[in-house]
Amino acid sequence: MDSSSIQFGGGRETLTKVIREIRRLRDLRTSEVAERMGLPLRTYEAFEAGSARLDVERIFAFAEASDSDPFAIMLSVPFQSPQFAIDCADTKLALILAMHLQCFHEDRGSDIAYLDPPNIIGGFERVFKELGRKLDDTEAFLRGWFESRQGPSISLAKLSIRGLRRRK
Repeated sequence: MDSSSIQFGGGRETLTKVIREIRRLRDLRTSEVAERMGLPLRTYEAFEAGSARLDVERIFAFAEASDSDPFAIMLSVPFQSPQFAIDCADTKLALILAMHLQCFHEDRGSDIAYLDPPNIIGGFERVFKELGRKLDDTEAFLRGWFESRQGPSISLAKLSIRGLRRRK
């Protein structure tokens, strides 16, 4: 099955809210996003309204057009949280996680089947506790974050979705 054929029927309301809010966050007009995605304006408007195809391929195209995180957009459905995708739009948290997961699989291959779930859980707990400590130190965190930023967000060109595909 082609991954672009996966449908998000049950999460249509969540996805349309996410898409609309990210477009507004980026201060983009529907015509700008449609052009960037290579879609006719009416097709894009139907996509944003949820009456056109909402599939992986279009979500990735929207993420690239809006410089947001495609994995966070998709995860907003099972998380039942549009805010998750909005919060990850600049940081690309889910995209970065997916990139590292892909690298780990490329390095270790089928051996990942032998990992014990408690070890996986423990590893992720340590990572997220460390990230939480960085967030808890709000003043220092924000100062460092703003000093290291270049422009309004981390460009998807730097964390390219295409980079996931090129590695293979």
